[in-house]
Amino acid sequence: MSTAKRHREKHRMATEDPVNVLHVDDDPDVLDLTATLLEREDGLRIETATSADAGLDLLAEREFECIVSDYDMPRTDGLEFLTAVREQGCELPFILFTGHGNEAVASEAISAGVSDYLQKGTGPGQYEVLANRIRNYAAQYRTEREVERAQRRYERVARVASDIIFEWDAERDHIDFSDGFGEQFGVDPPADPDQGWWAGQIHPDDRGAIVDRLDNVLAAGDTEVHIEYRFDPGDGDYRYISEDRHHRHEDGDLAGVVGAFRDVTARRQREHRLDALHEASREFATAGCVDAVVETVSRAAEEILDLSLHAVYRREDDVLVPVATTERATEVFGGVPTLERGEALVWDVVGGDEPRVYDDLDDVGGLYDPETPARSEFHLPFGNFGAFIAGSTAPDDVTESEVRLAQVLLANAEAALERVQNGESTVP
Repeated sequence: MSTAKRHREKHRMATEDPVNVLHVDDDPDVLDLTATLLEREDGLRIETATSADAGLDLLAEREFECIVSDYDMPRTDGLEFLTAVREQGCELPFILFTGHGNEAVASEAISAGVSDYLQKGTGPGQYEVLANRIRNYAAQYRTEREVERAQRRYERVARVASDIIFEWDAERDHIDFSDGFGEQFGVDPPADPDQGWWAGQIHPDDRGAIVDRLDNVLAAGDTEVHIEYRFDPGDGDYRYISEDRHHRHEDGDLAGVVGAFRDVTARRQREHRLDALHEASREFATAGCVDAVVETVSRAAEEILDLSLHAVYRREDDVLVPVATTERATEVFGGVPTLERGEALVWDVVGGDEPRVYDDLDDVGGLYDPETPARSEFHLPFGNFGAFIAGSTAPDDVTESEVRLAQVLLANAEAALERVQNGESTVP
């Protein structure tokens, strides 16, 4: 990351709430020095603990957005501390910052699920690198929490507004649905839906597990059950369904079921995107060359973004050269072009800090190709490397969430590129 961009990122984090960091190390002098140097970086607030147990106590008492830990500590080492943190359900970014470093420790750390691994060195430069990593991971953590909060708000509203109520009568083998079925799915249920129809609409890959689950519930005599599965309401497209049902028994036999279900496809898609972002972070941690980082960016972007067109550009003096792209982009554009300075809008973000979003390219001047089939897209700076473009052939198809997730992806990629280019060891 360039010095100018580091300054802008530090200023941005400083103008937001400070990043609360927990630093655990058994050496008080190391804690004091690290806290002093890190707090010189705008937007970082450091709390310290001299043991894993003390760190766990602080985690129970206060809110943090990143953990930095030594490896070689008495009683409980850094990886054992990580295990204890995860067992408490805490998913904070975890950076192992240690002087006890070798390839075996690095490999064990990455396998254990640390977010990043840094060896202590000499000189103040290492603390600037550490501060940069903390800011990147804290930004990712904040983005994920924001997406989750928005998801919960959406689901509370959607559940009240769009739950579909159903009742199955065992004697008639008939399912009655509320009026919301057609409104939610855009297709009406059949005239006489029965249990066989319902089972047949479950995705084949889910059907066996759902039938087994319900059989086990009946065998145990339970009356309440929650299930999730993919379901085709009748138009040929599968949705993810979340269902809560109550079993009614008479004389020991199942007499009927009443319940409610809702379409949670959007939630599952968001979960998939966050999982893809986490997987990309793990791959960045083990990347051994620039090409591996770029390939991870391209692959992860396809999973994270609901946009079929994207390209990663490397800057070579006054030329942007495409180094990774989607098959769909190659197909739509007949090949992704090299872009000289001044002949494409993406140059406006190169070396900068802010994204550019274009909701409808028909209303935008200065296009490289005025006849472009793309209608909406966004451009992101990619540190010293170049730029990233993603878009769609439909107007107004770029969401704020997609831009934020792509920014987090590229921030992690920049950290990985910096590590690779500095020759830092990770995993053999």
